[in-house]
Amino acid sequence: MKGFKAFDKGLVCRGYQYRENEVFEENVSPEVCSQGFHFCADPMDVLEYYPLIDDNGNVPDFAEVEALGPVHTEGNKSATNKIKIGAKLGLPGFVKASFDFLWEKCSSNPSEPDPGHRAQLASSGDSAQLASSGDSARLASSGHRAQLASSGDSAQLDLQGSDSVGAAVGIGTNRIRGKVGSWITLAEWVWDSEKDVYVPHCVKSAQIDGEIIKADTWYTLKDSEFMEVDI
Repeated sequence: MKGFKAFDKGLVCRGYQYRENEVFEENVSPEVCSQGFHFCADPMDVLEYYPLIDDNGNVPDFAEVEALGPVHTEGNKSATNKIKIGAKLGLPGFVKASFDFLWEKCSSNPSEPDPGHRAQLASSGDSAQLASSGDSARLASSGHRAQLASSGDSAQLDLQGSDSVGAAVGIGTNRIRGKVGSWITLAEWVWDSEKDVYVPHCVKSAQIDGEIIKADTWYTLKDSEFMEVDI
């Protein structure tokens, strides 16, 4: 079983030192929240246990993992007694992994998240999680600590709550805005005439600081840079 795990800086989790591309084993019967190595199948779920930005302004380390022993699962968390830690993911890699997972889930179970085109999803509660794989989606949240994600083309994400995360990585002109302290991620695609297909050119993440990246301002990604845009 494969999944994802978050760590403090340096691949440390609860005082235990992990290393990339190594296997770790404990002689225990795995039990969630009790013993064993813990991980989540959905990469976005790890953000329930590790904040995207800690009190010191650091983004945690992320890695894809594989359970090599028996697995005990409760809710969105799993534990095993033998685990392989893959290569460390940066924030763009974590975002890509989240959308790969989202896309596969949409393809196999189109009832959730929302795969329809021109979807309009909104939430006013805190800690909302909204996701869409359809084109021209509009996602908005006014609650704090929201997580909004879209892999469809030409998406529009509006983060009106604090400490939120938004990512739009589909083809076309994606737009996103949010409050100071929130994180945004956009992708830029270019046309490959030889392959007759769009290919990814750049994926970029930034924290809205109110100066370089302004609050309540719509941004798109052009020539590998965040650009203000009217809608």
